[in-house]
Amino acid sequence: MTTEQSLSISEALTHFVAAKKSAKSAQQSHQELGRFVAWVGRERKVSELSPSEVAEYAQQIGLGGSESVHRLSPVKIFLAYWKDQGWIDNGLASHLRVPRTRRSSAAAKTTTRTNGRTNFTGSQLSQEGYDRLVTQLDDLKDQRALVLEDIKRAMADKDFRENAPLDAAKDQQGIIELRIRELEASINNAQILPEGASTKVARSSVGAKVTLKDTTSGKTLAYTLVDVREANVSEGKISTTSPVGQALLDRMVGEEVTINVPKGTLRYLVQRITAIS
Repeated sequence: MTTEQSLSISEALTHFVAAKKSAKSAQQSHQELGRFVAWVGRERKVSELSPSEVAEYAQQIGLGGSESVHRLSPVKIFLAYWKDQGWIDNGLASHLRVPRTRRSSAAAKTTTRTNGRTNFTGSQLSQEGYDRLVTQLDDLKDQRALVLEDIKRAMADKDFRENAPLDAAKDQQGIIELRIRELEASINNAQILPEGASTKVARSSVGAKVTLKDTTSGKTLAYTLVDVREANVSEGKISTTSPVGQALLDRMVGEEVTINVPKGTLRYLVQRITAIS
């Protein structure tokens, strides 16, 4: 990685906007990029942003429906710029996938497969993951109250023509309100997975730990399939929206799984599946 690995995300945005200032499309997407930077954290380093966080942002924006593809497009270009500049070693843009179109609220919770089994399609979270979302929501509501106070103070200045504090406060309010709506939707559509000892199950699903054998190297590895909001590759927790996570869903012991990834083709043999009972 280059010596610019200490570059903050807000500094990266400044560089990007300056480089693309002649492009009309870049100017029009500035507000969307501002939302993304505020969501991931302005002062964080570009090297700290993880693929799972990028996927989570795409998932959250997907709650907006058909407009998500337009909102994610400038962010994808922004992340590709990081890689082009050598600020990061591994590309992040590929993880910013547009979520599938959400169904109506009446049908969003479950879907029935052809074999008669009913499968939950909302967010399936551990109690820890659910509590983390609730805490984030409470924190955002506290921030909203503070921003409203800032707006009141800024509006005391009757000259609105060049009231930078008021403009900044209103921008921050919009970002916070968007995130609150996204979190509320996630919490309302969540199913909390039960806690208990691990037991063998016939097929893999969200919450299952899948033990695999790499048929090429012979190495054994294990992944826990989780909702995108709980993904943490360093802990072996992979999102069911990722290529590997999707491929490992609804598998049985003894099945061979072939997965195409950017680096090549992975081939695994499913050796064991356990889940929280």
